[in-house]
Amino acid sequence: MSDNKNVWLFFAVALLLPIWTQAQSGYVEDALRYSIHNATGTARISALGGTQNSLGGDISNIHGNPAGLGFFQRSEFNLSLGYMDWNAESLFEGQSTNQSATNFMLPNIGIVFSRAKAPLEAGDWRGGSFGFSYNRQSNFRTNYGYTSNRLDQESILDYYLDVYNTSGNPGGLGGLFFDAFLINPVGGNQYDFSPNATTSLVKSDFVESEGNLNHISLAYGGNYKNKLFLGANLGILSMNFRRVQTYNEDFLDGSNRSTLFSSLQQTLVQEGAGINLGVGVIYKPMDELNIGLNFQSPTWSNINEEYGADIFADFNPPYNDPEFGLIAESDAETQLFIGNFGLRTPLRLGSGLTYFFGKKGFLSADVDYLDYSMANLRSNAFNTGEDNRDIRQIYGQTINFRVGGEARIDILRIRAGYAYYGDPFQNPGGNDRSMTQLSGGLGVRMPKISIDLGITSSHFNTFHASYPGSPVATIDNQRLMGMLSLGFNF
Repeated sequence: MSDNKNVWLFFAVALLLPIWTQAQSGYVEDALRYSIHNATGTARISALGGTQNSLGGDISNIHGNPAGLGFFQRSEFNLSLGYMDWNAESLFEGQSTNQSATNFMLPNIGIVFSRAKAPLEAGDWRGGSFGFSYNRQSNFRTNYGYTSNRLDQESILDYYLDVYNTSGNPGGLGGLFFDAFLINPVGGNQYDFSPNATTSLVKSDFVESEGNLNHISLAYGGNYKNKLFLGANLGILSMNFRRVQTYNEDFLDGSNRSTLFSSLQQTLVQEGAGINLGVGVIYKPMDELNIGLNFQSPTWSNINEEYGADIFADFNPPYNDPEFGLIAESDAETQLFIGNFGLRTPLRLGSGLTYFFGKKGFLSADVDYLDYSMANLRSNAFNTGEDNRDIRQIYGQTINFRVGGEARIDILRIRAGYAYYGDPFQNPGGNDRSMTQLSGGLGVRMPKISIDLGITSSHFNTFHASYPGSPVATIDNQRLMGMLSLGFNF
């Protein structure tokens, strides 16, 4: 059953991705879903485009560049609240379908205990800070799909009929069409459609996904002579993902009355946990300039999954089977596949520069390097060799960059940012899956309390094929996220 899952899930699109799919198998797609990196953190960092490799003194340093914890002079508790609105416009065979999803969330919460030395205390080491945080790394909630009523379009039965006549009954997911009397033997090891399958067809495919990739981090950052800041963190990740894909076909007669309706539904559920390590450094060659470097190890995860599929068919008039007689309705389902696999995601290297204009504000820029082809699967339940070869062939290296700036007017902070995340596919074939983000926000800094608001608008395309050889739907994704962070010094 795992082989059937691999074949079919090539055509099921995932999200937190999020969001860049059309791989060669289900497990290849899983590897990308949990490997995608987006810079996340507080509303302040969000408004700055996600720049954080060379910025210190923010709760986001706990899971980002831990060297930034060395900048804290006071302890702080910070809580962020978020809202996301996701709109997806699917274009399939010249027809457009719109879907949307919304989500309220707790994207970040953290606390820093500062042990900084007073200015007159002796010693080159100026103290440091411990930090603990919960951060939502990815959100997989999205809805998308299409409906097509173009005449004489291809059916999923065309694909599986070819499979049957070439290699016989394939079993598993392919076997559902035989069990539901949609494909039937006609003698001589040959198969044909149900006679109710006409040339006029309306079909639809809708996918609903939900889940999260969460990051709990413990970190320490130290300060040497107010020039060199060093830090390390330990990350414990948890992931959960659920996707339901419903593919319908409705065959019509000359009067647009249904002669055969079928609905194929697949459900995938995954849960797992992982661990990673990070180290970082920020150096100040002069008071106005920060130079940051950040290394994030691969994440080693163990993931459990359940997968199942079922099909329902309605015949009008009833199908007359030579063995079973008249059949008005039929249904069939696969066995529930329960599996487990391990995943090692790629490491990440980051660097950044921040230049301060005295107390008037700053400009900051980040660059990250990832090689998605370095992801690796392992399992005692099935052979992962083919999946790992596909990962190396399909995915490639990406350079992500982010820029942001902050202007300071008394206690007011005005921020803006931009981010670009490259396409993780080696040969996109004209299908650009890169993501761009525009962001902005405001903040207020008071002696004991800080309030920050950040808004991020993201745009990217994904691509979805319903079954092997199916025309590809292009999904134009627009995501708007708002965050409010409250900080309390103590």
